[in-house]
Amino acid sequence: MAAPSEAAIRDCARELYVRASRHPPELYRGVMGQLLTRAMADERLRAGLFQFVDTLPRLRDAAQIRRHLEAYLGHGPAEEVLGQLLRWSPDWALDGAIRWQVHRLARHFLAEEGGGLATTLEQVARLPAQVTVDAVGEAVLTEAEAQAYLERNLRLLDALAARGCPDLSIKLTALTPRADSLDLAGTRERIFRRLEPLMARLITTRGSLTVDMEHHELKPLVLQLFLDLLKAFPDPAWSPAIALQAYLPETDADLVQVRQAAARRGRRLGVRLVKGAYWEQEQAWAAQHGWPVPTIAAKAGTDAHFEALTGELLGHCDELYPAIASHNLRSQAVALAWVRQLDLPASAWEAQMLFGMGEPLAQAVAAGGTRLRIYVPVGDTEIGMAYLIRRLLENTASTSILRQTYVEGADFEALAAPPRIEPVRAGEVGEARPARGEAEGFYGRSRAVSLPSLPPPDGSGVAAPGAFANLPLLDFSRPGEAEAFAAALGRVRASLPRRHVSGDGPRYQARNPARPEELLGEVSLHGPEAVAPALIKAQSTFSAWSASSVGERCAVLRRVATDLTARRRELAVLQVLEAGKNWREADADVAEAVDFLRYYAGQMERLAGWQETVHFPGETNHFAYAPRGPAVILAPWNFPLAILTGMSAAALVAGNPVVLKPALPGLLSAQALHQAWLTAGVPGDACQLLAGGPELGAALVADARTHIVAFTGSRAVGLAILQAAHTPAPGQSHVKQVVCEMGGKNAIIVDEDADLDEAVAGILASAFGYAGQKCSACSRVIAVGTAHDILLKRLADAADALAWGPPEDPAWAHGPLISEAARDKALSYIAIGREEGRLAWQGKVPEDGGWYVPPTIFAGIQAHHRLAREEVFGPVLAVLQAPDFAAALKLANASDYRLTGGVYSRYPPHLARAQAEFRVGNLYLNRKITGARVGVQPFGGVGLSGTGIQAGGPDYLKQFLWSRSVAANTMRHGFIPAPETTP
Repeated sequence: MAAPSEAAIRDCARELYVRASRHPPELYRGVMGQLLTRAMADERLRAGLFQFVDTLPRLRDAAQIRRHLEAYLGHGPAEEVLGQLLRWSPDWALDGAIRWQVHRLARHFLAEEGGGLATTLEQVARLPAQVTVDAVGEAVLTEAEAQAYLERNLRLLDALAARGCPDLSIKLTALTPRADSLDLAGTRERIFRRLEPLMARLITTRGSLTVDMEHHELKPLVLQLFLDLLKAFPDPAWSPAIALQAYLPETDADLVQVRQAAARRGRRLGVRLVKGAYWEQEQAWAAQHGWPVPTIAAKAGTDAHFEALTGELLGHCDELYPAIASHNLRSQAVALAWVRQLDLPASAWEAQMLFGMGEPLAQAVAAGGTRLRIYVPVGDTEIGMAYLIRRLLENTASTSILRQTYVEGADFEALAAPPRIEPVRAGEVGEARPARGEAEGFYGRSRAVSLPSLPPPDGSGVAAPGAFANLPLLDFSRPGEAEAFAAALGRVRASLPRRHVSGDGPRYQARNPARPEELLGEVSLHGPEAVAPALIKAQSTFSAWSASSVGERCAVLRRVATDLTARRRELAVLQVLEAGKNWREADADVAEAVDFLRYYAGQMERLAGWQETVHFPGETNHFAYAPRGPAVILAPWNFPLAILTGMSAAALVAGNPVVLKPALPGLLSAQALHQAWLTAGVPGDACQLLAGGPELGAALVADARTHIVAFTGSRAVGLAILQAAHTPAPGQSHVKQVVCEMGGKNAIIVDEDADLDEAVAGILASAFGYAGQKCSACSRVIAVGTAHDILLKRLADAADALAWGPPEDPAWAHGPLISEAARDKALSYIAIGREEGRLAWQGKVPEDGGWYVPPTIFAGIQAHHRLAREEVFGPVLAVLQAPDFAAALKLANASDYRLTGGVYSRYPPHLARAQAEFRVGNLYLNRKITGARVGVQPFGGVGLSGTGIQAGGPDYLKQFLWSRSVAANTMRHGFIPAPETTP
């Protein structure tokens, strides 16, 4: 059927417009209305105001409130008013007044739990309208928080049932701290188990349930859980609903799935159609992951899609119950025009709006006889803060229909006009992006609040983008991706055990650290006697390999990158089995290896050739880089492909032959890389692999024929290498170059005002990701002042929800340590921790096989304790306390290691101070401290963490080269020839 005419839509819009104009909204009235109006005229004031509101629940006294007010609002037009407020208000008055105003603002959008809810329900009933109630809350990190979410919903359901209108909106993933698309079966079991008492009461009370949609990575999971809900609770008299987002082009296909499910089950399922809640976050997440942007780019495109989906829903209201959720006059008018054209009864559909949003339009819709339901979020200011900020942003964004209507006085013609979609010009992708800071909100325009970003230390702004781009990680939320990885797991298992053996000499047996009885392969070992022959070959091929063109060598790197990309799943699976990495960590290692290859190829092309320094009349001056000589690559086991690839790629592309000596637990991955180098065209003598123990490595370092040593590993071995390499061997006529990275004792500072949802998640990922076996891992947390006790409890509770087991099963995100010796060493540090501090929490790990160490958190650790000073390669976390931020920064810097560090704070001066004074190679603000990416966060430390050159950065290749300059006199008896570009 053809869509309603524009004339019909305009007629409906005018009816709503006339009725709505009689009821000005409350939000823009009074003092708060004036402040919001003023914020709309000043983006800095708007951002500062909402960031302050977001931080307020974590501020414990008036002094903190004063500091944050000055930091966020002490500029621009607010500065004079703020100065008077701070100067003349005593602490008790300032604290009380600020909190009262924010509480009052929150109550405009959030209903109180308990007795206050009844007042809100009565207010909504007078419209008249029905309600759906949402127990708001963002992050669920612990089982206790998930259980509390369930219990809140049970209480709300009882309160609603007593009034005869039980209707809940829930976020399914809030019913478990472990919701993961990779573990669909486990996620479903955990959610449905916790959901059972709620479902029993819903069915008893004949209540309704709407499953709220979440961000795009979770969308397939949420949609599948909704469809599974129909099977788990098959009562045909009970039909749930699901929210679908118009800003996703794929929502058309999702709607088809819901319609098909309704037909199969013989149930009329509800669909709440919304614009979308996470627009700007989706843009950011997609950019950070290198994934396609999932959303429609522009508001007009979303509005047009919303209108099309509205027609699709209302055209199938015999199978579905449409709920058209929007505060946009045009959007509701389109729905009304469809209803009239299809001659639908009032019972066929409903309009939905948010509590406290667009009251004039809500009153106009209800007055016209349309069924109206108000979405009422319930919760206190702290738990509902993220929701509150989204509503404030939605009401003040420049493209907000509410702002345009009630503040800027947009006329009827503008409000009723159809969405105008600009044509895509050549070279553009998608539609025009809206202004920064504005996004599709839950029902309209919104974005999540973010902290003020700090400029790069030199103040130069954002670097211009280059040709290099990181290989996107696999998105296991997409259909078929997990199945493809599982199939690769089957193929690799079928190829085991792999044998790389020759002769009858000693062999290394590669074993699965999660199942030590499982033999993965055998590799022949070499002793020190193999060093001289290998380096003689490398030395003999140096001239030919270094003489090959830079273009040829870069092409080799890119061929290897293509090869590894094509085999990424098999190579990742090898690490799952050999290194004990989970699926995501293993894929990330392969992707990083590919990134090193492509990045260093591009960097070498920039360094190649003669470059002029200064040109004088009659004299030319140039410099160029040249290969050094044979390079020894000593790589660790914890990133068995990425680090070995990065170091060998840098040496080879610079023109140096290499001898690879990987750590024993990573030999199967190393063999795969070595074969890739040879297949891509590197001569066998220019890329050799020797497998062996510490004696082999020491002999390679000490040999006079070695020119470069590239090492990543422990501090003890690294310092020994530096000493040996800088002691000339007999016959050595050069100084050896050592590229050395030696680990870390990395600290995360948690400020008193930190967002603990973010801090706890980031700490656990940094400390326990890959069982703490990363040199970048967090092993120290320094809690500032009053943050200590609440942080420690949440850390322990959240850690208790983590799952440890064989990583080949995607249900287990955390696995074993790499070897029996590594397990025993980590256990010895746990024993030390029991003596030095207080055991705050210890997790459980499988007892039947595998080199597992129980993840452990210690409190009461002091700066002089071994647990605060020595690197622990395992899941052991020490929590320290500092009286203030300055002391915390001093504690963080009180380490011989200076690799990574992090700060969670919402106080801009503290973030700026950390950037200036926290002396680590990689500093992370308000995010986890692991997961550096090539070309994005060049990685490496100073102190006893390394030599200060960062891998994956613009200076790294220079460590594998030496530079030479040539000055030439071109003047001949007064004749000066034209300048040349090369000497």
